[in-house]
Amino acid sequence: MEPVERGKERVVALVDMDCFYVQVEQKSHPELRGKPCAVVQYKTWQGGGIIAVSYEARAYGVTRGMRGMEAQKKCPQLQLARIPQAHGKADLSKYREASVQVIAVMSRFAVIERASIDEAYVDLTAAARQRARQMEGQRVDSGLLKTTFVEGFSQNGQAQQSGDPATLKEEGRRAGIEAWLDSLPPDCDQNSPELQLTAGALIVEEMRAAVETETGYRCSAGISHNKVLAKLSCGLHKPNAQTILPMCSVSGLFDALPVGKIRNLGGKFGESVTEQLHIKYMGQLRAFTESRLHMDFGEKTGNWLFDLCRGVEFEPVRARHLPKSIGCSKSFLGLQALSSCEQVKHWLLQLATELEERLNHDRQQNQRVGKQLSVSVRLEGSGKSSSFSRCCALAQYQAQRIAKDAFELINGFNTAANHQTAW
Repeated sequence: MEPVERGKERVVALVDMDCFYVQVEQKSHPELRGKPCAVVQYKTWQGGGIIAVSYEARAYGVTRGMRGMEAQKKCPQLQLARIPQAHGKADLSKYREASVQVIAVMSRFAVIERASIDEAYVDLTAAARQRARQMEGQRVDSGLLKTTFVEGFSQNGQAQQSGDPATLKEEGRRAGIEAWLDSLPPDCDQNSPELQLTAGALIVEEMRAAVETETGYRCSAGISHNKVLAKLSCGLHKPNAQTILPMCSVSGLFDALPVGKIRNLGGKFGESVTEQLHIKYMGQLRAFTESRLHMDFGEKTGNWLFDLCRGVEFEPVRARHLPKSIGCSKSFLGLQALSSCEQVKHWLLQLATELEERLNHDRQQNQRVGKQLSVSVRLEGSGKSSSFSRCCALAQYQAQRIAKDAFELINGFNTAANHQTAW
């Protein structure tokens, strides 16, 4: 048996709930289904801020971050669903509960790492190998991959023909699947990484179908050999579809992909990579030697970049169904900025009250106890912002005590004199 090519040892998927907040609202209010709608928080100014947009509304140019009134000018028939409020802030409880339902279904299929309220990584390696053994010597039925695209194999050229775009897209998808299946080893060798990707895609088709049947929620997915490629491929064909990204298609995709679109390269570090190396696209990184990347970014990061631009990455999927931390926050912008110690104490108590409720619920549901209290503050002014965090032991699940400890942690950053009430 030949050794597996480096970087192809695993099968990893990212599952992303399509417009999750919108779906939760549509489940509660079926009259919103199939219509342009958006989810907003707060009612105070110009219809509230939009945090989720249905695909029907996106077609009219409605985006996240818009105000509700602005969005309704672009799409007069837009329906706005509002997030409930509790303790003076958005209450996300029903969305968290919906997320728990989805994760519970997914957990039956493979190792799950919850990444956010609407995303989870899935390590399909063991399950895909087992499925590949069962499939050895048989051609995969393309009908079982009914929502699967294969990057680099879908026949996009047909889209230039006249006709219904959705029909042409589906024809291209089916042609791509057949081309992909034709490219697999003739004997369907169970050790083929490509066959194992295909087996993983079959499992994800079943997983997504089970999620929809049991919870009513639809999701998209990306299937590849690591977290970076899985996340990237998940966004290629949405909604309610999944994409296989084989290693042979990575270089072509990376050649036109901005560096900032890659997981862990979207922030300041990604900007420093593009500026130092005078590049724009991920594929351009392949022109640099390992020693050059070591010189610019250090040995560990240089190795990571050298591998990553070739589609190779090894961060494990860590079994985690629950969030590692429980937190709540609120921003006070413009005229709402807090300016007195009493205001700061008031809102710390509001946040602490929500935190107490959620901590007690978590202890009851998951039999675990928090050990550390962390307080983070962001200050804005004069065109720039600064932030700081401080931690202490979490003494007890009691809002008054949490608020008191939190205030003591941040009080040293108040520049007003001790005898003043100002913050």
